[in-house]
Amino acid sequence: MATRKKRRNSDGSTSWDAMVRVVGYPATGKSFRSKLAAELWAARTEAAAKGGTLASSRGMALSNLIDEALPRLSNPTMAVFTYWREQLGDVRLDKLTPEMIALHRDRLLGERCSGYRHKTSKPRAPATVRNYLIELGRLFALAVKELRVMESNPCVRVKKPKASSGVVRFLSDDERAALLAASKESDSPDLYAFVLFALTTGARKGEIASLEWAQVDLKRRWAIFPRTKNGDSRGVPLTAAVCALLDARKRDGERVFPVDITRAWHTAIARAKIEDFRFHDLRHSCGSALVQNGANLAEVATLLGHKGLAMTLRYSHISNAGTSRLVDRVMGDIA
Repeated sequence: MATRKKRRNSDGSTSWDAMVRVVGYPATGKSFRSKLAAELWAARTEAAAKGGTLASSRGMALSNLIDEALPRLSNPTMAVFTYWREQLGDVRLDKLTPEMIALHRDRLLGERCSGYRHKTSKPRAPATVRNYLIELGRLFALAVKELRVMESNPCVRVKKPKASSGVVRFLSDDERAALLAASKESDSPDLYAFVLFALTTGARKGEIASLEWAQVDLKRRWAIFPRTKNGDSRGVPLTAAVCALLDARKRDGERVFPVDITRAWHTAIARAKIEDFRFHDLRHSCGSALVQNGANLAEVATLLGHKGLAMTLRYSHISNAGTSRLVDRVMGDIA
């Protein structure tokens, strides 16, 4: 990046300071009498520096690239980059090949793993492994286009597992009642309020866990997430029941839910005898319940914070009542 700054000298004359900073190249600067001379020097120096980074980066390892590029990526998945750092962190960038990445793709697909404090382990889902490759590809794309420390992106030539089919898991009425009852009986005093909050707002677990009291307005029955997974802020309405639970909570710190509920959640799921259900599926349950009770997809997308309707369309199959009314109204007289 080249910058130029006008400077007034002690003798009353004017000069221009040019500075060039390029990743992998030492910062350099120079002063000139005219702005044009400063711009020409900065352009030539920046071009030479960017051309030289490819040669100077031959000894750069993947771990160095992760350290350099991670702050520049939007919403990076830290667990993914922790894996790549541990497995390939010492490999030089010019030695990374598509075959090497494909080998780790296959290992990820077959290796059994477990989540935080899970009692059982199972192989990663294809969609999870796909995300591992997408995140690594984003890193390499930045290295090629902006940092100029790689000539090509090796992930482009690696076949990714198929994306998720989009089928969602949501609670039945009986399952919802059983889960809420188990949450009330939990040893954790935080679980019931946490689960009810997620179920009625469609908020993600991380959003609720990071929610602060300053972002909650109980009088207006409203909560704001200043930064979500999509990078945007989002507000959600709160039910009277959720507001009552929050109003009864002690405010010992900034966060509304300062205690991790992961262990209590898994215990409640087991007690409720609900199978194949993740905490994130509460978000799906919220969207499904809204559609079943007459909400249109645009309204669901707004509440859940979807940037487009593509993600929301997964709920369209749940209730066909609206579609049936539309067909009857438009096509009913045709015979």
